[in-house]
Amino acid sequence: PLSELEVGAEVEATVKTTTSYGAFIDIGAETDALLHVSRLSDDFVANVEDVVKVGDTVTVRIVSVDTDKGQVAVTMRSEAAEAEAKAATSGGGGGGRRRERPQRSGADRAAQAAAINALAESSFSDETFVEGEVVSTLDFGAFVRFDTASLGEGLEGELDGLVHISALQAQRTGSVSDVVSVGDKVQVRVKQVDAKGGKISLSMISKEDEPAPRERRQNNRGGGRQMFSDSEMGAKDWKESLEKSLEDQPKFVNSFVIEDKRKVKA
Repeated sequence: PLSELEVGAEVEATVKTTTSYGAFIDIGAETDALLHVSRLSDDFVANVEDVVKVGDTVTVRIVSVDTDKGQVAVTMRSEAAEAEAKAATSGGGGGGRRRERPQRSGADRAAQAAAINALAESSFSDETFVEGEVVSTLDFGAFVRFDTASLGEGLEGELDGLVHISALQAQRTGSVSDVVSVGDKVQVRVKQVDAKGGKISLSMISKEDEPAPRERRQNNRGGGRQMFSDSEMGAKDWKESLEKSLEDQPKFVNSFVIEDKRKVKA
């Protein structure tokens, strides 16, 4: 039973399946344990199968046991690396401190750039939801890693995109941590891809439920905001209409009136 598993204990296990976000490990318990991709090594790992493959025998350390949910998490990282990661993701405050986005190697960054360009050039649907995993949280949103292969034929590679705090749920969100945490599996859709800037905008809200963007107001004098939007100003030909209306009105012409106020002598 899971209740007999001891956190911190090392066990020999067998890799049963691999996914984009980690591997499920047979540790001899009633349920398989999850070896998350972030816990495969002290170094950053882009591809799970670069480290483990189905059938491999590995030594892992138990990091958490949830008997209510029937979930077990294990790690192949050193204790020092686990302690550092835990310290980075903990902290007080509304939004909370967090670990920064994983830094990628030069070769991996090149692969990321290629994957972003391929996604930008593809005909992906901005209404399609795919599964992703929260890899880091910030005060203004969360970075979610997803597999581009889920978005279309010919696409491959995992990418990180930002779900802005306003795109976490339809209702107003006070704090990112109220909705998601690192390691959560979420459903996201790709809204925009900036291949040049290497940025991807994601949303956890369906396109039909997404709030309409506020109408941008431009300043006639440049730089600031116009006092009224076009809809508030009414018809664009209001000036011409006013002039025509005035032309149809009776015209009055002012003339001088001379009044002699001199006193006449008797």
